[in-house]
Amino acid sequence: MSQFEADALTEEVIAEYLRDNPDFFVQRRELVDRLALPHQEQGAVSLVHVQLNRQRQRIEELEEEITTLMSLAKSNDQTFHEFMALQEQVLKCNSLASVVKAIEEMAKSLGLIAYLRLLNSPSNYYSLNHEDYQRFATNHLNGKDAYLGRMRKADRELLFGQDPRAPEMGSYVVLPLRRKELQGVLAFSSTDGGHFQPHMDTLFLRHLALVLSHLVDSLPWQCEQDERISNTSA
Repeated sequence: MSQFEADALTEEVIAEYLRDNPDFFVQRRELVDRLALPHQEQGAVSLVHVQLNRQRQRIEELEEEITTLMSLAKSNDQTFHEFMALQEQVLKCNSLASVVKAIEEMAKSLGLIAYLRLLNSPSNYYSLNHEDYQRFATNHLNGKDAYLGRMRKADRELLFGQDPRAPEMGSYVVLPLRRKELQGVLAFSSTDGGHFQPHMDTLFLRHLALVLSHLVDSLPWQCEQDERISNTSA
């Protein structure tokens, strides 16, 4: 066995021993003070100094994580109340037209744009072609509950047609609506390209989509009141 192999073996044995005995230096404080590690900027520094720096760095990282979590919790709390209020509102609607209006108004108040597209919509504006949806789903959903992120023009047109409201450089979240079978999609967009990102949680939106899918099956597109309003506006 060469001297190099012997040194390597000894180093590995020492390293393994220290891993198995993490309290080795507790009773050997003088060794800790004598140990030094090379540092790119500060030269040789003591092990204690290295440990203190690592602890400070870890504390700073934890403080940043706590700040982020608190901000996220505050945002989620606000979002929760907004979506709970919206769900209470749509459950009182007598038609899908009024449901869509409520969702669109809520989205607008948040600086977003809402889109509802249905496979069997009586309105061409809200209609969705099944083959177009399948092409989008094959490319972007693959069994997932939602798609989040930017969207190419070709993909936007598959879902939203020539809707001029859809921002070219924005970000989107798209959720399929389904009970036993596919009904359509609920989507939101933001002009901010980083607003909807793949790692985001969609719990509140998925719950809204669940409520909406129930209403799609149970409500008429319009009721007499909606028709009277439309005629008056015309």
